[in-house]
Amino acid sequence: MSGAHPGPPAGPRPAPEDRWFTRRQVAAFAAVLAMAAALGTAAYQTGGRLAGTGGGAVVTAAAGSPPDGRALYAASCAGCHGPDAAGALGPALRASAGWRGADFTRAVLEGRTPDGRQLGAVMPRFAAVGLDGSAPTQAQLDALHAYLKTLP
Repeated sequence: MSGAHPGPPAGPRPAPEDRWFTRRQVAAFAAVLAMAAALGTAAYQTGGRLAGTGGGAVVTAAAGSPPDGRALYAASCAGCHGPDAAGALGPALRASAGWRGADFTRAVLEGRTPDGRQLGAVMPRFAAVGLDGSAPTQAQLDALHAYLKTLP
């Protein structure tokens, strides 16, 4: 045997329909991925612009000052729920503005509505992931809830 590679197998090439994916399917999948990335980036940047941080920066309050509900919303919520809480990738938050404080807190921290319904899996459970870069405080949750009540 010489060390030469034998080359492609003899016989006809498989027909395009015998392959796993057609070129059209691969192109469509790539287009969907590109569109999802663009939407995600735009939502993230919108949240940053609303917070006045230039995008991506953690919004923290100065020591001793009350939390800014608008900045917290922009940094943690607007990317999915839209700049005015009217809904975007996530649902509108109009109804949650009318919830009791304890119900709002439970929804944000644990992902459960006042009637016991589990929120979608993509909704962060802020008790686990934190709000504004650290564990959420009741003052932050109250400020966020108060901000939602100001929206039309």
